[in-house]
Amino acid sequence: MTSLLPARPDHDAGLSHHTLLVADAVDRGRRGAASWVEQELSLGSKVYYKGWLPEGQRADQHWITGPAGPRGARDALGTGQLEFLDFPTLVERSGATADGVLAVYRGEVERALDDLWPTVAMTQESPELPMTDDADLVAEYATWEAGFDDLTHRWPVRMLCQLCVASESERAVWETVAVHHRDLVDGFWSATADDGHWQPRGDLDAHVARRFGAAVHGALRTARAGEHGPDLHLDLSGIDFMDVACAEILMLAARSAPADQHVVLHGGPRFLRRLFDAVGRPASVVESEQP
Repeated sequence: MTSLLPARPDHDAGLSHHTLLVADAVDRGRRGAASWVEQELSLGSKVYYKGWLPEGQRADQHWITGPAGPRGARDALGTGQLEFLDFPTLVERSGATADGVLAVYRGEVERALDDLWPTVAMTQESPELPMTDDADLVAEYATWEAGFDDLTHRWPVRMLCQLCVASESERAVWETVAVHHRDLVDGFWSATADDGHWQPRGDLDAHVARRFGAAVHGALRTARAGEHGPDLHLDLSGIDFMDVACAEILMLAARSAPADQHVVLHGGPRFLRRLFDAVGRPASVVESEQP
């Protein structure tokens, strides 16, 4: 099975291990998740999978253990290398709170390490959260995701969050991408962050413009609160293509940022500067002084 995700780095390589996989359609999301699970199983990880199980079905009847699922998943379910938990049970065990969810995940990690599994891989299908503009709910969700970051920093854990755009509200898509801006894969573009630099890669066009805007928003928000802030250092060297829609969104986000925050451009092809100038580059978008 061909992976739709970047190759798995060593755990101590200093890279993020909490990735968001974005898919426009359920089938594409399943292919990406299946390739990730297959990779983790082949590397000997203990895999925890959380998903939607139709009423009356057993875990061994879920798609992850069927013909469309990753190779070895059915056998891994039988041996205990793969464990499946349906979302209603997760809600019941966690009390539907961020602290409760994180307690369930921490318990699974600790159990796996006690059983001497060398690494732990955890993934969940698009949760279909009833996200609204309520600030408390958004903060609760951010706490949930920050807890996942903590798991991957403390222990040899890999976390793959899944987002199916067709299954979620616009608000949920926006906040999910914003929170995961430091490590996401979305079709022909992706983004990572390292040493205070945010780096989108690949092709950015009108099809992904809104999600790119959410990622920019998340990067700006994180920069303001981070140790390298308040400026957002934007590494353009990995961008192969950007259309007017994405350029306008980036310039508008920079124009709307607080007065003391700048977007500092690093590297990248020359055509991007001409594009930014054409759509209207604000004074808050500046060039890096580094060569």
